[in-house]
Amino acid sequence: MTRKIVWSLVAVAVLATLVSLWFLQNFEQVMVPTREGPQKEALRNPYLALERLLAELGRPLERVQSPRQLDALPANGVLILDSNRRRNVDPARAERLLDWVNRGGYLITVPESDGNDPLLTKLGLTSCRIEPKQCGLAEDDEDEDEEDADEALERDPEPVEFSLPDSTIRYRYRQPEEEMLSSSPEPVWQVGSGKTHSLSHYTWGRGQITVVDGLQAFSNWQIDDFDHAELIWALLQKYQPQGKLYLASRMEVPTLWQWLIESAWMALISGALLIGLWLWWIVPRFGGTLAVATSERRDLLAHLAAIGRSVWREGGLAHWLNVVRQAVHKRLALRHPHLRQMETDRQYAQLAKMAACPEKDIRTALTPGQARTPAEFTKAMQTLQSLDQHL
Repeated sequence: MTRKIVWSLVAVAVLATLVSLWFLQNFEQVMVPTREGPQKEALRNPYLALERLLAELGRPLERVQSPRQLDALPANGVLILDSNRRRNVDPARAERLLDWVNRGGYLITVPESDGNDPLLTKLGLTSCRIEPKQCGLAEDDEDEDEEDADEALERDPEPVEFSLPDSTIRYRYRQPEEEMLSSSPEPVWQVGSGKTHSLSHYTWGRGQITVVDGLQAFSNWQIDDFDHAELIWALLQKYQPQGKLYLASRMEVPTLWQWLIESAWMALISGALLIGLWLWWIVPRFGGTLAVATSERRDLLAHLAAIGRSVWREGGLAHWLNVVRQAVHKRLALRHPHLRQMETDRQYAQLAKMAACPEKDIRTALTPGQARTPAEFTKAMQTLQSLDQHL
């Protein structure tokens, strides 16, 4: 029984060895590449593949996070400037970038989709999407253009083939999505036909500018199409083989304070000075107090004299005489109502007897418009005062 078990185990071992030898002779382990979907880092950074490619080739790409970094780029460097930069690249910053290119920099940029691009305006370059209505085609050609567009959708577009100056290597590039219209200065070389160009290259002072229709060709999803990767490397090696590389895409939007400091610093300084002066004016200051001089208080007679002089200067003699005259008439109606019923001459005569003064003075005092001079006014007031006392 024991001998059978031993021989059985030996037979199994021999069979397993033979099967293993046959498997190793007929099969081998190989690497099989598989394509996976983009991970979080690739979705967050559309130019991750470009960054890793340039890092492997010995020229790492540095990200431009803040728009203010564009004002401090090192000389003889390379800047890849993406679109959607209107908030960060105003006309003043565009002038500074072109000055940096003029001193030996190399700029690779794309036009803005709406045509409002102060940077490329300096080059006399405008662009628009390839659509009949936007690019100014005639209405008669719209139907033909729509048919051509439908046919283009049904088949894969053929790439554009070209060579860089002084080079025999042919590069294949995707069909352009923008129409770039150039006026002045003329580009050194262009890729495309008619008004439709994929790339336009300019010499600007001691530097170079390459305008492409879009950076999508160098993104994670298209950099391996055609010869896009070889093309970006060839451009860098031809026009700036030594400088540092910078990529400005999705730059941070400046905060309100950053924008004020950068664009409205004069208004901030003026406002701070005005606030400081206002605080200096309203904040109480401590120290010895000064005695306030009290004005001399006049007596009642002085006030009355001042009022009289004012009325005299304003021609108010008749007014005051009329006020006293009405008071006398009111007192006469209360004390001697029978005199109010007499004729004027008899009334003046009775009043003259009561006041012991001439009838002429009574008539002048009680008749409006009789006292015209200061002397007559004074005499009439004296008569009315005497008459008021005797009533």
